[in-house]
Amino acid sequence: TNPEIATADGHAIAFRAGADLQDMEFMQFHPTVLYIAGSSRHLITEAVRGEGALLRDASGHRFMPDYNPAAELAPRDVVSQAITEQMARTHHPCVYLDLSHLDSGFVRGRFPHIARVCAEFGLDITRDRVPVRPGAHYMIGGVTVDTDGRTSLPGLLAAGEVTSTGLHGANRLASNSLIEGLVYGARAGQTASRAAREIADDFAVPSIRSDWETSEGDDEDLNITDLRNSLSSLMWRQVGIERTEESMAAAADQVEFWDRFVSSREFAEVAGWELQNLLLVAQLVIASARARTESRGVHLRRDFPGTDPDQATPIRVSASASSE
Repeated sequence: TNPEIATADGHAIAFRAGADLQDMEFMQFHPTVLYIAGSSRHLITEAVRGEGALLRDASGHRFMPDYNPAAELAPRDVVSQAITEQMARTHHPCVYLDLSHLDSGFVRGRFPHIARVCAEFGLDITRDRVPVRPGAHYMIGGVTVDTDGRTSLPGLLAAGEVTSTGLHGANRLASNSLIEGLVYGARAGQTASRAAREIADDFAVPSIRSDWETSEGDDEDLNITDLRNSLSSLMWRQVGIERTEESMAAAADQVEFWDRFVSSREFAEVAGWELQNLLLVAQLVIASARARTESRGVHLRRDFPGTDPDQATPIRVSASASSE
C-alpha cells in the first residue's frame, strides 16, 4: 500500500551506520487492498466493513464467521490471516467485498473516493463485488529510539515509520502512527535544535568520494526492476502473513544470493541504491522473524502457533551483533 519510493532507505542507512534496530519481524498487513490488474494498490478502508460490507470468497461464500465470532469486524491481523487462508483453500488470488445489500445512496455518500476509484475499472460498488486481498501496510519495527527520538548512535535522531518506539507493541492500532509521527517528530526536532546550538558552525564540505574499490560488474547486466519484483514476490510468499522456519530459511538463502552480486556494486542510479537497501532490510526482517519462535501480534508462525510469555521482549539487530 506504500508508494514506490518507500524502499526502507532509512532503516538501511541507520543499520549501516551502526544504530540498533528492533521488532523488524512485525510487518502489519492491511486486509483489504484493491486487487485489479493495472491499478495501484488502493486501500479499501476498514470503515467499509464497519458499515456492514461482507467478505465473500470466489464461490460467494461469506467466510469470516468461519474464522472468528466478530466476523468482518475482527482485528485486521485476524482478517488478513483469514483471507489468506481462504484464498489458499479456493485457489483464487483474491476475495471480494460485498456492499450490494446496503443502501446505494448511503454507500456513495459515505465512500465517494472508493466509488470513484472502482468506477475507473468498471465497478459499481453498490452492485458489484470488489476484489481485495491483504497487502503490506505498516512497518512496526525500525530504529530503536527513546522518547525524544534519540537512536543508539550519538547525534542521530529519527521519527516516523523508520523508528520502533515500542508504542505499537506487536500490532499497531489504526491511525496511531500518525499521532506518533507528530509527537516524535516535534520532540526529535526540538532535541536536534538544542544539540545544534552547542555545536560550532563548520562550513567545510566533506568529500563524498567512495573509498572502496570499484566493482568490475556491469550494471547493465542487472535487471533491477526484475530483481525488485522477485524480492517482493519472495517476501510475500515465504515471509508474509504466515511464516515457517522452512519457508524463511529458503528465503534467507535466496536473498543472500541476490545480495552477493548486488551489494558489491557501486550503482550510478537511485533504483540500484534502493535495491541494495531492500535486500539488506529483507535480511533483517527474515533474521528477526526466524529468531522469534512464537506467534505474537502480526507475526504468525505456523510452526510455533502459540504465544510464549518468555519472548515478550524486543528482538534487536545491529551491524555489530545479529540479535540480543
